[in-house]
Amino acid sequence: MAKFTGAQQRQKILHAKDLFIKGFDYETIADVLEVAENTLRKWGRDNDFESAKQACAITLSEIRNTLLQSFADIKNGIEPKISPDTAAKYASAFEKFSDRRKILTYMYEAFEYLTQEFIADIQKAPTPQEKERSLADLRVLRDKMDRVITRLTNEVLKDE
Repeated sequence: MAKFTGAQQRQKILHAKDLFIKGFDYETIADVLEVAENTLRKWGRDNDFESAKQACAITLSEIRNTLLQSFADIKNGIEPKISPDTAAKYASAFEKFSDRRKILTYMYEAFEYLTQEFIADIQKAPTPQEKERSLADLRVLRDKMDRVITRLTNEVLKDE
Protein backbone atom coordinates (compact mmCIF):
# COMPACT_ATOMS: atom_id res chain seq x y z
CA MET A 1 0.00 0.00 0.00
CA ALA A 2 1.08 3.56 -0.64
CA LYS A 3 2.55 5.93 1.94
CA PHE A 4 0.48 9.00 2.75
CA THR A 5 1.46 12.50 3.79
CA GLY A 6 0.25 13.57 7.22
CA ALA A 7 -2.64 15.51 5.70
CA GLN A 8 -3.61 12.61 3.43
CA GLN A 9 -3.52 10.19 6.35
CA ARG A 10 -5.70 12.46 8.52
CA GLN A 11 -8.19 12.72 5.64
CA LYS A 12 -8.20 8.93 5.16
CA ILE A 13 -8.72 8.40 8.90
CA LEU A 14 -11.69 10.81 8.94
CA HIS A 15 -13.19 9.12 5.89
CA ALA A 16 -12.61 5.66 7.40
CA LYS A 17 -14.22 6.74 10.67
CA ASP A 18 -17.22 8.15 8.80
CA LEU A 19 -17.66 4.89 6.87
CA PHE A 20 -17.26 2.83 10.06
CA ILE A 21 -19.91 4.93 11.81
CA LYS A 22 -22.22 4.31 8.86
CA GLY A 23 -21.81 0.57 9.37
CA PHE A 24 -19.17 -0.49 6.87
CA ASP A 25 -16.82 -3.25 8.03
CA TYR A 26 -13.05 -2.87 7.88
CA GLU A 27 -12.76 -5.10 4.81
CA THR A 28 -15.12 -2.93 2.80
CA ILE A 29 -13.51 0.29 4.02
CA ALA A 30 -10.13 -1.10 3.00
CA ASP A 31 -11.48 -1.71 -0.51
CA VAL A 32 -13.01 1.75 -0.76
CA LEU A 33 -10.02 3.69 0.60
CA GLU A 34 -7.34 1.39 -0.78
CA VAL A 35 -5.73 1.01 2.65
CA ALA A 36 -4.58 -2.20 4.33
CA GLU A 37 -7.20 -3.68 6.65
CA ASN A 38 -4.65 -3.92 9.50
CA THR A 39 -3.91 -0.20 9.10
CA LEU A 40 -7.63 0.56 9.36
CA ARG A 41 -7.95 -1.54 12.50
CA LYS A 42 -5.04 0.37 14.06
CA TRP A 43 -6.65 3.69 13.10
CA GLY A 44 -9.92 2.41 14.59
CA ARG A 45 -8.25 1.58 17.92
CA ASP A 46 -6.18 4.78 18.02
CA ASN A 47 -9.13 7.02 17.12
CA ASP A 48 -11.84 5.10 19.02
CA PHE A 49 -14.08 4.45 16.02
CA GLU A 50 -16.32 2.21 18.14
CA SER A 51 -17.25 4.95 20.65
CA ALA A 52 -17.97 7.36 17.80
CA LYS A 53 -20.23 4.75 16.18
CA GLN A 54 -22.13 4.18 19.42
CA ALA A 55 -22.62 7.92 19.97
CA CYS A 56 -24.00 8.35 16.46
CA ALA A 57 -26.31 5.38 16.83
CA ILE A 58 -28.56 7.25 19.26
CA THR A 59 -31.41 8.69 17.24
CA LEU A 60 -34.01 11.30 18.05
CA SER A 61 -36.73 8.64 17.93
CA GLU A 62 -34.80 6.58 20.52
CA ILE A 63 -34.59 9.61 22.81
CA ARG A 64 -38.30 10.23 22.34
CA ASN A 65 -39.14 6.58 23.07
CA THR A 66 -36.94 6.58 26.18
CA LEU A 67 -38.74 9.67 27.45
CA LEU A 68 -42.16 8.18 26.81
CA GLN A 69 -41.17 4.89 28.46
CA SER A 70 -39.81 6.75 31.50
CA PHE A 71 -43.08 8.67 31.91
CA ALA A 72 -45.06 5.42 31.51
CA ASP A 73 -42.86 3.78 34.16
CA ILE A 74 -43.49 6.65 36.57
CA LYS A 75 -47.21 6.43 35.88
CA ASN A 76 -47.15 2.68 36.58
CA GLY A 77 -45.10 3.06 39.77
CA ILE A 78 -41.97 1.51 38.24
CA GLU A 79 -38.50 3.00 38.72
CA PRO A 80 -37.74 4.72 35.39
CA LYS A 81 -34.43 4.33 33.56
CA ILE A 82 -33.88 8.09 33.82
CA SER A 83 -34.89 10.37 36.67
CA PRO A 84 -38.07 12.45 36.34
CA ASP A 85 -35.96 15.63 36.44
CA THR A 86 -33.74 14.40 33.59
CA ALA A 87 -36.79 13.21 31.62
CA ALA A 88 -38.40 16.64 32.01
CA LYS A 89 -35.23 18.36 30.78
CA TYR A 90 -35.02 16.06 27.75
CA ALA A 91 -38.72 16.54 27.00
CA SER A 92 -38.30 20.30 27.18
CA ALA A 93 -35.33 20.17 24.82
CA PHE A 94 -37.27 17.91 22.45
CA GLU A 95 -40.22 20.31 22.38
CA LYS A 96 -37.93 23.20 21.43
CA PHE A 97 -37.25 21.57 18.07
CA SER A 98 -39.40 23.21 15.43
CA ASP A 99 -41.74 20.91 13.52
CA ARG A 100 -39.59 21.34 10.40
CA ARG A 101 -36.46 20.50 12.36
CA LYS A 102 -38.15 17.35 13.72
CA ILE A 103 -39.17 16.33 10.20
CA LEU A 104 -35.63 16.97 9.00
CA THR A 105 -34.24 14.85 11.83
CA TYR A 106 -36.59 11.97 11.10
CA MET A 107 -35.77 12.23 7.38
CA TYR A 108 -32.10 11.98 8.19
CA GLU A 109 -32.80 8.89 10.30
CA ALA A 110 -34.74 7.33 7.44
CA PHE A 111 -31.86 8.04 5.05
CA GLU A 112 -29.48 6.37 7.50
CA TYR A 113 -31.72 3.28 7.71
CA LEU A 114 -31.72 3.12 3.90
CA THR A 115 -27.93 3.42 3.93
CA GLN A 116 -27.76 0.52 6.39
CA GLU A 117 -29.73 -1.63 3.95
CA PHE A 118 -27.25 -0.81 1.18
CA ILE A 119 -24.34 -1.58 3.50
CA ALA A 120 -25.82 -4.97 4.36
CA ASP A 121 -26.22 -5.74 0.66
CA ILE A 122 -22.66 -4.62 -0.06
CA GLN A 123 -21.24 -6.80 2.67
CA LYS A 124 -23.24 -9.83 1.46
CA ALA A 125 -22.44 -9.30 -2.23
CA PRO A 126 -21.42 -12.66 -3.72
CA THR A 127 -19.00 -11.21 -6.27
CA PRO A 128 -16.60 -8.27 -6.37
CA GLN A 129 -18.53 -6.89 -9.36
CA GLU A 130 -21.82 -6.88 -7.44
CA LYS A 131 -20.09 -5.34 -4.44
CA GLU A 132 -18.63 -2.57 -6.63
CA ARG A 133 -22.00 -1.96 -8.34
CA SER A 134 -23.75 -1.66 -4.96
CA LEU A 135 -21.00 0.67 -3.71
CA ALA A 136 -21.47 2.84 -6.81
CA ASP A 137 -25.24 2.90 -6.24
CA LEU A 138 -24.71 3.88 -2.61
CA ARG A 139 -22.35 6.70 -3.58
CA VAL A 140 -24.97 8.12 -5.96
CA LEU A 141 -27.73 7.74 -3.38
CA ARG A 142 -25.65 9.30 -0.57
CA ASP A 143 -24.76 12.23 -2.79
CA LYS A 144 -28.45 12.90 -3.49
CA MET A 145 -29.44 12.36 0.15
CA ASP A 146 -26.71 14.73 1.33
CA ARG A 147 -27.88 17.40 -1.12
CA VAL A 148 -31.50 17.06 0.05
CA ILE A 149 -30.53 17.19 3.73
CA THR A 150 -28.21 20.17 3.16
CA ARG A 151 -30.88 22.08 1.23
CA LEU A 152 -33.57 21.39 3.82
CA THR A 153 -31.22 22.16 6.70
CA ASN A 154 -30.38 25.53 5.15
CA GLU A 155 -34.10 26.26 4.70
CA VAL A 156 -34.91 25.31 8.31
CA LEU A 157 -32.06 27.38 9.73
CA LYS A 158 -33.00 30.35 7.55
CA ASP A 159 -36.61 30.21 8.79
CA GLU A 160 -35.71 30.03 12.49
